[in-house]
Amino acid sequence: MINEEPNYWPRYSIKDHYRLRHNFSGSEKIKTNWSQSMQDMFVLSMLDGKRNGVYVEIGADKPKIINNSYLLEKRFGWRGVSFELDDSKVEFFNLRRKNKCICTDATSFDYKALFDERNYPKQIDYLQLDIDPCEATFETLKKLPLDDYRFSVITYEHELYRASANGCGLDDIWQKESTKIFEKHGYERVIKNVANQGNPYEDWWVDPKVVNRAIIEKFAKTDDWSRESTECIFSNTQFSIMPIVSLRKE
Repeated sequence: MINEEPNYWPRYSIKDHYRLRHNFSGSEKIKTNWSQSMQDMFVLSMLDGKRNGVYVEIGADKPKIINNSYLLEKRFGWRGVSFELDDSKVEFFNLRRKNKCICTDATSFDYKALFDERNYPKQIDYLQLDIDPCEATFETLKKLPLDDYRFSVITYEHELYRASANGCGLDDIWQKESTKIFEKHGYERVIKNVANQGNPYEDWWVDPKVVNRAIIEKFAKTDDWSRESTECIFSNTQFSIMPIVSLRKE
């Protein structure tokens, strides 16, 4: 049996609505979110609470808790596809989710063929890139059909904190190289070095051609210092640490 329960982690609750940097459509009805670091709230903020969107989730892990697509699917009617290498996780995921997960090596999958087969829009709303190790995440990025499909919002895990931990600076290569690819394709980084418990590990990007500039400016950072995800999403950084037991009813 797969354990889907981390002990505690920062969550959005309905009482936090007034503190959001952007009160997107439908945010006042969200009881809680499910991402580990508020990625789902970032996506909905950038797209102003879009309903019936399309996502591509590479590195699904769990179907609900600390999952970036569950809120999008469950409360906002999104469709999409997830990818995971561990077949036991895929089986667990597919028993609990409407939108299914594919068991595959993400570094060698033919994404264009699948997107074409499913008639996905050329402008896909959300892309998550989060697999281990970070080298594999970068290899997966290079496999994506970036010249044929665009993504409105992207969360990219580079695990920069590992470079600081080992003192060799190797892991920041993957952040630098991914940045080159995203910028080459016209994406704009809204937040650099999103942190989880003090560990910078993700960059959050958007397609500036489709995301409202006024919304971007509410979140844009002017420096490279890492910030906790709650600070990125809320204008006031006091937030609740909620136990899992209180979330199971959602």
